[in-house]
This record gives sequence, structure tokens and C-alpha cells, in this order.
Amino acid sequence: MKTLKALLAVAVSLCCINAYADDSATTAELEARIAKLENNAAASQFKNSQVSLYGSLRPSLSYLDDNQDKTWDVRDALSRVGIKASTEFADGWSAIAQGEWSVDIANSGNFGKARQAYAAIASPYGQVGIGKQRPAQYTLVAEYVDIFDHGNSPFAYDHESPFFVDNFVTYQLVTGDFTWMAGAQFNGDSGEDATDMVNVGVGYDLNQLHIGLGYVSQNTVDNQHIEGDDNTLGGVVAYTFSNDLYLAVSYQDKQYNYDAGSMNKDRSGSTLDTALAYPIFDDYKVKLGYFQFKDGIDNNTSADYDGFNTTFEWNPVDNVRVHLEYLDKNFDNRDDDRSVTIGFRYDFNLTWQS
Repeated sequence: MKTLKALLAVAVSLCCINAYADDSATTAELEARIAKLENNAAASQFKNSQVSLYGSLRPSLSYLDDNQDKTWDVRDALSRVGIKASTEFADGWSAIAQGEWSVDIANSGNFGKARQAYAAIASPYGQVGIGKQRPAQYTLVAEYVDIFDHGNSPFAYDHESPFFVDNFVTYQLVTGDFTWMAGAQFNGDSGEDATDMVNVGVGYDLNQLHIGLGYVSQNTVDNQHIEGDDNTLGGVVAYTFSNDLYLAVSYQDKQYNYDAGSMNKDRSGSTLDTALAYPIFDDYKVKLGYFQFKDGIDNNTSADYDGFNTTFEWNPVDNVRVHLEYLDKNFDNRDDDRSVTIGFRYDFNLTWQS
């Protein structure tokens, strides 16, 4: 309001100069103009609202060894910047909007593709959102083993399971200790006439325990352009012990079905991710993980792999991490990958509310 009054004062001065110059405006007329401007000023849209500007910058330097080349590379562990806003317009009812974009620290530093971009209505009967969002399969299952400072974590789930889904309609309801989620993708002419993907899940949280279960059915195309669908049933169990030891195990059974006529191209695969974290001093933590991916292909085109990673992490304050990681990834039909990485992570979250 002070800024508006200052601008009005300047406007009055200019009007007065013009008035004296042509002797066509009176003081009463100028006051009437000012009153009209004040009445027409746009009302603040921040009433009953909260806005957050947040981000996480995660650069790293890695030494990479794939049995053929040994190189150093600056990488990025999924840096992002986002904004989220909500406005309560009735008791228990809110409008929500969120946009989040990747930051390409590893290369030019430009903003990359959108990670999330949606609007939602939250009510006592649940939340409905439309746009690019996190699916239930990640929120209720994979997130609990996604504790490592790496862009490919969780390392088995990462191969082909969903992290974000565009053209997505979601529903979420919390009842007591249970969280129920459902989502469907509607992608026009690019896939099926109706839904291109359906994902439902349920999570149960009680004190330090989380149990999650999710099911995904989606249209897919194999590397020979044969259309089909795959179905994934996955679950996770995570628990934080009284000594702050954290342990989580996630497993998914994947069924691939293709419309290949007389050829049988159906196959079965799986993902396994485990995660362990234990604080060794006030500001230090050790993280360990084992992972295994199977795609169900029985020849040398299979991308099957397993491996482990070890991370030593320093957290001088809550929003700063420095880590040293060793990652060993062993393929059945490709060169193995090993890397040593030192990285940083800086998080921020600025919130305004009325």
C-alpha cells in the first residue's frame, strides 16, 4: 500500500504540473481522480494463501571406470527449482498449484524439462490433481529406498519404472494411518483411446513403520516396435529403529505382454532395491545399498544387472550435504560400471503465508 501511495503522489504531482500548465484541472478534480485510482487498485491474491519457493542444487564430480574408459566427469544428481502455492477458499478446501523444473548443472546450467506441473483441489474427501505429477508407485513404494545422493537412485527401480507422469489425473485420500492413491494417464492419440497408464497404491504408516503397495498397468512398445503392455506389482517395507538405524526393502514383479501374433514375446522381470542408513556421529551417516534388475530376456540383449553402493555423508546443517560414494554396477552382457563420486547438496525453501 505504501508503494501504491508513493506512485499516486508522483501521479498527483504530474497532474498538478499539467493542471497549472493549461489551467484546466482543479484540486477537487485531481482528488477525485486519486480516489478512483485507489478504488480500482487490484486486491491482493495472497489472502488465506501460502507460497513456497524451493530448490535443491546437487553437483558432483565422478571418476568413472567401465573397463574400457577411465574418465572424470562433472555430473548432476537431479538438481531442481520449484514453486508451490495453495489458497484456502472454504473450510477444508484448498486450491494447489506446483511447478518444478530440473537444473542442468552438469552441462550448460540451463533449466531442463519440467518435473512437475499441475493444479489440484484438496478437500475433506481427498485431493484431485491434473498435470505432470508423481505417481503412487514412486510416492508409496520407491521413495523409501531413494535415499542415495545419485541421479539413478533407486538403482533397480530406475531402469524403467515411473518417477513422473505427464497428462496425469490423480486422486489421493488419507484415512487414519492409511494413504490411498490412484492415477490415470490420458495422452490423446499417442496411445490407447482411453487411459495409457493406470497406477493405484496404498500406504500404511504407524510410528517408525511404513508399508507400501502399488500396481501399475501401462501401454508399452519394445525395441522392435511391437506394442503391448506391462503390469507391475510392487511393495516396500521401511522401518526406523530406536537407534536411528533405517532399513528399507522394495521389490517389484513385472510382467511384459506384447501383441506379437504367433510369436511368444511375453516375459517376466523384477526389481529389487535395498537401503540402509546409520548415523555414526552427530553430523555423519553411512548409507549402504544392494540392487538387482531383471528384464526376463534370455539372450545377450538382456540388460540384467546387480550391484551395490556405499556412501559416507556429512550433514553440517539440515539443508547441506557433502558425500563420498562408491558405486559398483555389474551387467550380465555389458561392461561393468564403477564410479567414485564426491558431491554436494544445498536445499532451500522460502515460504510466505497470510
